[in-house]
Amino acid sequence: MTPSNKLKDSAVRHSGASEVEHSTVLIISDNADFAGAITSRWKTERNSPRFLTNSVPLGPGSFDLAIIGRADASLFDSLQGLARPIIHVCRTNGKSSQSSSVVHIPEIDGWAELVITVARQILERQKIASDLAQFSETRSQLEREASLGRYILEMRHSLNNALTSILGNSELLLIDDQSLPPSLRLQLKTIRNMGMRMNEILQRFSSLQKEMQLVEQQSWNKAAKGVGAGV
Repeated sequence: MTPSNKLKDSAVRHSGASEVEHSTVLIISDNADFAGAITSRWKTERNSPRFLTNSVPLGPGSFDLAIIGRADASLFDSLQGLARPIIHVCRTNGKSSQSSSVVHIPEIDGWAELVITVARQILERQKIASDLAQFSETRSQLEREASLGRYILEMRHSLNNALTSILGNSELLLIDDQSLPPSLRLQLKTIRNMGMRMNEILQRFSSLQKEMQLVEQQSWNKAAKGVGAGV
């Protein structure tokens, strides 16, 4: 796969609304109406995430964000251990946490609307961070491929000089092929033909530098555009 195709696969980005749509939100509360208050409002929007309600997550990859109401304290602690952002809807004197991954929202009038607004911002910020990390990895890969391409270009000159000598000497020997045994003439012709074939291959590298520069520029433009779409 060429660098440009790799970038095409890795740099495809969506708008903030689509990012939310492809996220998974875990909602847990002892109150049966808690999840409904959030999902019924959020699902009215054009794009909404996938919801898991009152489910025990298998691991950090099971969800992108957890929204917790009144629930068992041990569950709250276990969710913090999964290193996923948490929105905790609580009373003013409820359980608190010093973790930077937990956002506490008081259970007051309009709390569901506030939860959705904060949740959407968290999910979009997560996507931007993921895009930047992927962009950095793509950039490193392109830099490695560019270094290899420059090395090939440098070696091409040395190989071309050696190949010119091989072709020249084989042609000189074949000029007076009457004095050469048939088996030796056949070997010389093989050397000459393979040398010419190698020369054709080396000539294909003549435009490699321009192609590399074009691919790199296109890759950066696509990657930058993709990251910008998530901002």
